[in-house]
Formats: sequence, C-alpha cells, structure tokens
Amino acid sequence: MSMGSNNMEQVRKQFEKDPPKIIGGYKRQGWAQKALDKTENEDIEQEKKGFITAKAILEAKDGSYYPAFLLIDTKKSGKIKDAFFLSEAQEQFNLIPLELALEFMDKDASDLMPFRYRTLGKVKGDQFQKNWPDFS
Repeated sequence: MSMGSNNMEQVRKQFEKDPPKIIGGYKRQGWAQKALDKTENEDIEQEKKGFITAKAILEAKDGSYYPAFLLIDTKKSGKIKDAFFLSEAQEQFNLIPLELALEFMDKDASDLMPFRYRTLGKVKGDQFQKNWPDFS
C-alpha cells in the first residue's frame, strides 16, 4: 500500500492538474460510516508481514469526521503505520495517503491534527485504542 517517493511525486503532479475531492469533514460520524460502508473492503483485512488494513473513522481536532483506512502494525501493539483518505472520482473511491491528502484539503493541518480514531472492527492486540469502540 505504501508508495515510493518517485511514484508519490508523479501522483502529486497529477493531483495538481486534477485535484482529488477528499471525502469527509462531516459534522456527524455516521456520514463517515456511510462512506466506508460503500466500499467493498472488509472492516479488517490481513496484509503481509503482520500488518492489517482497517476501516476507521478519524475525528479531526476541529470536531469533523473523515472516513479512512489505517495500515496498522500488529507486531507493534497496533501502531499506525499510515492512514489513507478516500477521494471520489468517476463513481469510484481512491485511497490517498495522509501526507498527500492534507495538501488538497481546504483546511489547515492544525485544524485537523492530531486526529483521534476508532476502527470499525476490533483489532486484536491493539494497545493504542484503549476504549474501543470509542475514539482514542
């Protein structure tokens, strides 16, 4: 799921010509949930080398909500390795890494971060989500 820096630059240049529409900024977390429900992915998917991808709802510092996919390292007690936001293009969803998505949102990173999050499914051995299913 991670991109090399060369590939990231290509994507960034493409986005400058045709900016992605990042999904989120909702006042209610239910809307973020509905966006995630429209994807075909399972709530938690096993990846290679002890990683999982989990559907999650991010709560921004300003109180708005974003649907996202988190890449979680199960070998490191549930540490988040990366976050991917959804963007919409021609009736389908694309995943955009956090660092790129922040460049194309119409909010300052200081309004968004630090995010609190909750995964839709419980992640076994995750010590970072202390009160699942509440936000951590």
